[in-house]
Amino acid sequence: MKALALLAVSSLLLSGCAAMSEAECRAGDWYGTGEKDGRDGRESRLGDYADACQKVNVIPNGDEYARGRERGLRAYCTPENGYRAGRDGYTYRNVCPRELQGDFLREYERGRARYELKRDIDNTERDMANWDREINLLNDKISKATTDDDRRKFRRERENYERMRRDAQSRLIMLRAKWLVQGD
Repeated sequence: MKALALLAVSSLLLSGCAAMSEAECRAGDWYGTGEKDGRDGRESRLGDYADACQKVNVIPNGDEYARGRERGLRAYCTPENGYRAGRDGYTYRNVCPRELQGDFLREYERGRARYELKRDIDNTERDMANWDREINLLNDKISKATTDDDRRKFRRERENYERMRRDAQSRLIMLRAKWLVQGD
């Protein structure tokens, strides 16, 4: 039973690695495949498809793929989508046609700044929560310490965490103010 489950998981993993299935190769919708890749902002995957389809003796139609991908890129490379891609943390792969790239990148960078600001806020809040836990643990250690030296040592550690937390609190206030100013 375990072997059967392992085999099923392995086949799912392996099929997920293939650029294209045998059925997709045989269907040969190269225009549609290119358009989807373009709409997703992907670099050309024609070489990957050729490698995958070679196993079933199918050669992709590169012209149809390129025409579809160009159409898809025209849908992808809008300023609105640039902002959305940047805000959601996607990496831009330099795929937009020259005439669309400027407006796309301007909004991508604006969205990317928003994404990075949110990431900084989240990281700062996580650090503060970790330091709060450390401070609480040290308070417990101080109350249970049996020597003055141990209590002094734990207090110094706690003061260090408290200082880092205060600095982070100031940083968080500035980040949140910037968040409000930037808006969506």
